[in-house]
Amino acid sequence: MVGWGPAPAFQRAPQPHVLQRETRLVTPLPLNRRWLLAAAAAIGGAGLLRARPAAAQESPVRVTREEPIIVRTQFDPRRPPPEMPPLTPPEAGVCKTTFELSASVTYSAERLSGLTARIYVDGLDIVTRLRFDIYTAQGAPPKLSAHEEGHRAIGEHYYEDAARIADTIGRRLIGTTYDGSGADQEAAQHDAFEKVVAEIERAYMARMRSPSAAANERFDEITSHGLDAIDEADAIAVAIAAVGGR
Repeated sequence: MVGWGPAPAFQRAPQPHVLQRETRLVTPLPLNRRWLLAAAAAIGGAGLLRARPAAAQESPVRVTREEPIIVRTQFDPRRPPPEMPPLTPPEAGVCKTTFELSASVTYSAERLSGLTARIYVDGLDIVTRLRFDIYTAQGAPPKLSAHEEGHRAIGEHYYEDAARIADTIGRRLIGTTYDGSGADQEAAQHDAFEKVVAEIERAYMARMRSPSAAANERFDEITSHGLDAIDEADAIAVAIAAVGGR
């Protein structure tokens, strides 16, 4: 939350507004080529402002948890797919995990000056997504596939609570205020909106992506990146117990 000192007694705008943003948040794990998270962001609908009537009995926070998407690809080691994360020999597979979040913020706006505005968070629509891209080399032993599927199972374990976590975060933000600045009122409101979404992303990924990444790193340590004979289910349980979370 950002504040720039006491504001004059302006009235809140009588009509709530909505802004949307979609982000794809992935995190690189440089020491773990089998489970790669890359960092990127895609913004959709930024700058689009539209009126939305308030709903009398509607919950201020609405969360949609989409089911995970799993894409499995067997590749020729001599011609790996260009979109596949690079492998470090003798690795012959990788599980790329992508956590995604989109947020739509309903807010009331207060003009602070010609270049600054304050928004009051009135409602949130949050959608969570998870995608796995699992690559295994043609002819690789079944143990390799089991190891990559173990990375998937860890990601799914943490994603089970995505709706509850997102709802908790959202409810904490209802009624809070964020100040923004820009070339005009629309830009100032959008600046404040970005701060709301950034707070949602930060809190959600701290509860979702961070423990998942840590558990996956521990899983690789326990299994020596799939080379040890330990059963994957046992290694997953030990890794999750060591990290905790959710």
